[in-house]
Amino acid sequence: MSKKIVIKADLVGKACMSDILSVVATLQGIKSMEIDADKCTLTVVGAVDPVRIAQKLKKKCFAATIISVADDKPKPPEPKKDPCKEACEKLCKERCDKIACCKECKEKCEKACKERCERRCKAWLEGGSCSCGRCCRTSPGFCYTPGYPYCGCGRGCGGWPGPFGC
Repeated sequence: MSKKIVIKADLVGKACMSDILSVVATLQGIKSMEIDADKCTLTVVGAVDPVRIAQKLKKKCFAATIISVADDKPKPPEPKKDPCKEACEKLCKERCDKIACCKECKEKCEKACKERCERRCKAWLEGGSCSCGRCCRTSPGFCYTPGYPYCGCGRGCGGWPGPFGC
């Protein structure tokens, strides 16, 4: 099983670094090696015994201390964030904070705004389309301003994709 091994070692100069790398490189099963001169550490990835690495270094008169040994598992990919959802939450919150008279009205406004905004944002991302069909009559389906979320068509929609806009 592949491991990630971090060892603190004497890293005085470039000659020491290359000597340490050449000593460790003689071991079987190493995938990669990396030296961090600032932290004076050697990171070895592979199916190698960490004690064997320390012994090899000590045998060549290098002080070596094992700092950590961990499984070399690839990091799981971060879940993709929905750009429309994030942008619409922020825009709708700002919009509804300004116009809502009470908590209930604010919640209704935000819900309606988010639904319409996300739908339009996704349509815009897929094809650059305004998707409102009403305000962009002079150029069907496309707005004059490519920057979402503002329509920019000048047809009285207010440029807002929420429940009170186009």
